[in-house]
Amino acid sequence: MWPTFFSIGPLHLYSYGSAILVGLVISLVLMLRRARKDEFPTRDDVLDLLFVAVLAGFIGARLAYVIENGEWYYFHPFHIFAVWEGGLIFYGGVLGAVSVLLIFMRQKKIPIRRALDFLSPYVALTQAFGRIGCFLNGCCRGKACFLPWAVRFPGASEPVHPTQLYESVFVFSLFIFLNVRYPRKRFDGEITAFYFLIYSAGRFFLEFLRDTVFVWAYFTVNQWISILIFLAAFFYLLKNYRKRKNLA
Repeated sequence: MWPTFFSIGPLHLYSYGSAILVGLVISLVLMLRRARKDEFPTRDDVLDLLFVAVLAGFIGARLAYVIENGEWYYFHPFHIFAVWEGGLIFYGGVLGAVSVLLIFMRQKKIPIRRALDFLSPYVALTQAFGRIGCFLNGCCRGKACFLPWAVRFPGASEPVHPTQLYESVFVFSLFIFLNVRYPRKRFDGEITAFYFLIYSAGRFFLEFLRDTVFVWAYFTVNQWISILIFLAAFFYLLKNYRKRKNLA
């Protein structure tokens, strides 16, 4: 693969971080455009929300990965901070970002569900670029595969599913769906719920193709988390649709 685009002395431009940065920049431009059109949130709030979400999300995602691979990091503690090598767990990032965002939005008196609806499509867009970064970095690879589009990573004994690209296409499609749905949403929180509902379902099935070692009761940890998130999002949507129907 191509984990490093180029190096100048001790300085390195890593593909993983570069892909995420491109996704964040594009997301920021689109968010500022939408905020200007909808007059919510303000430009300053967009910048603040993005900064808080990215920082808390990265810390949460990295912390979850380090905990999951605690034995290795116990003997290699300096690698804990080497995020350019890859090693982020999405659900850890979600937990970190949402937890800190809730506190931040309460302090700033920003409508929480409305703001999360605003952010959700661009989370998917940034994810799409992040998974391209995973592919270039060679991490998060899939199981052995001998289909025409299988990929052989350096050092691998056999070709594998390019699960990073599968997920990138999936979440980019999710971004398009949420972006189209946003102006026609029926209640605050609907876009966020759709994001978690659809992403968790897709992630559940993608996990069957990923080269995941730890399995508990037939499913991986990420699959169990996906099931819980899917059910929470489903019942949240069902409750609110019934509430609107009763009020109609």
